[in-house]
Amino acid sequence: MKDTDSTEKKLKEKVDSIDVFSFLSVQDFLSRLYDLLKEELPRYSYRSYSKDLGFGETNYLHLICTHKRKLSMRSAQQVASHLGLHGDRRTWFLSLVKHTAGRYSAQRAEGIKTAYLVRQKTVGNELTRDEMEFFGRWYHAVVRELVARRDFNPDPKWICQKLKPKITPEQARQSLELQLRLGYVVVSADNKYSLSHSHIRVPEGLNHLAIHKFHQEMLQLSERSLSEVDSAERDLSALTVRLNPEQMTEVKTMLREVRRRIAEMSSVNDSGVNIFQMNMQLFPVTESDK
Repeated sequence: MKDTDSTEKKLKEKVDSIDVFSFLSVQDFLSRLYDLLKEELPRYSYRSYSKDLGFGETNYLHLICTHKRKLSMRSAQQVASHLGLHGDRRTWFLSLVKHTAGRYSAQRAEGIKTAYLVRQKTVGNELTRDEMEFFGRWYHAVVRELVARRDFNPDPKWICQKLKPKITPEQARQSLELQLRLGYVVVSADNKYSLSHSHIRVPEGLNHLAIHKFHQEMLQLSERSLSEVDSAERDLSALTVRLNPEQMTEVKTMLREVRRRIAEMSSVNDSGVNIFQMNMQLFPVTESDK
């Protein structure tokens, strides 16, 4: 067997040994694949890796794996073919690339939505699918907060009319049923709905793709609020600052404390209140000096 044939075989073997769905970044996936090949083939290089994936003997894959470059959709199609990715694994891989390489926000949103739907199909048990559903759509958390109101009505028509933007009665019905299955909402003997816990934390090990999608949907709602919500009913602000790593850690601690205090305030309200969404974003807008 030629060396090229042997390398190609090992490449496919290593790909099959990796749970591609556990990655939220194609760069991390390709980096892990390279590390596995390097362990078995000590002389294997990034130039060899690039050649095996159809890019010639260049440092292209090194730039990808170190997050200095992003795969284009065209290159992603090529890589998926060379890696032998098919079906849901190929769709997952390409949708993650679309999420990061899309020129427009709608393209990027479509990418993460597709990846989310594929992941829902491939998770191992019903509970995890339900958890992904809850954390992956913006309105489930809002419906849950409505349940805590004293005037809550389980009629799907009542629920969907309360939400902004509107959802369908069927979505409202499914959301309530989902939360009953998960145990986030309970029903008493006299048919009264209530929350089983005042707050929900993300379950340990839950695929973060659902959380990613949730934040993306909430950011889209935040953008809509600029034109659709009166300024008296919203508070959107921004601050651009210089922070070193130690200060960054301190700020994150401060934000956690603010979230905790606001959550405590919310827990004492059960009627006559609106449901608000509060997003906090802190992210770099310059390159690191590392």
